[in-house]
Amino acid sequence: MKKVEDTELKKLSIDELTQLFMDNINEQNLKLIEGIEFLIQENFENFKTNMNYVIETHTEVQIKKKFESKIFKSKLMFSKADRLKLFTKINDIKNIGEFLANKMLLYKAVFPDEEFKTQILSILGYLKNISNKLSEAVKNIGTDLSKAQDICEDVKDERRRMRNEEWKLLNRLYNYDMDYLSRTFIYLKELIEDIMMLADHIKNFSEYIQFLATKYLIFD
Repeated sequence: MKKVEDTELKKLSIDELTQLFMDNINEQNLKLIEGIEFLIQENFENFKTNMNYVIETHTEVQIKKKFESKIFKSKLMFSKADRLKLFTKINDIKNIGEFLANKMLLYKAVFPDEEFKTQILSILGYLKNISNKLSEAVKNIGTDLSKAQDICEDVKDERRRMRNEEWKLLNRLYNYDMDYLSRTFIYLKELIEDIMMLADHIKNFSEYIQFLATKYLIFD
């Protein structure tokens, strides 16, 4: 995502800055997912490019600073403390993604077979869906908390299906012949667990949005 001019950021409301921040982080999240897909395809050059993009892109810092400078002067539909916590949870997605990208660059794994590749692509598909849905939910918190709450329920359902796929994938990994390289085994095991860690954060974030909806909709 290209750098946004400071003069343009000054014109944006708190809601618009929150949406822009979420879009920025979600775009990096999708780059991370695409990078893992490149790894599965053994396209190591594009894999490395995507991982470095996630690590090196810091456009969101500019947006975050503008948000923090504006929030204490703004009138919001819910408290500044809740809004700051929301922003922090978005930022945590970046931190987790950057951690994953750095960790994945430590080793180039070759996946064991086509069935394993298909199963891990399946959980990546779920991750992409819940990341996009969370982004949509965040965009609705300033205007339609009921819609945001419904979207978050979808995120939780997707995450439950993703967990079922995770156990199938780990079961397959643990049942390979142990002549299989131990470093590759560890790398793939931790890759699956780290993907789920990001999914868990998105699910927990969704539950926080639902908490906000419950808390503030009583005043409607």
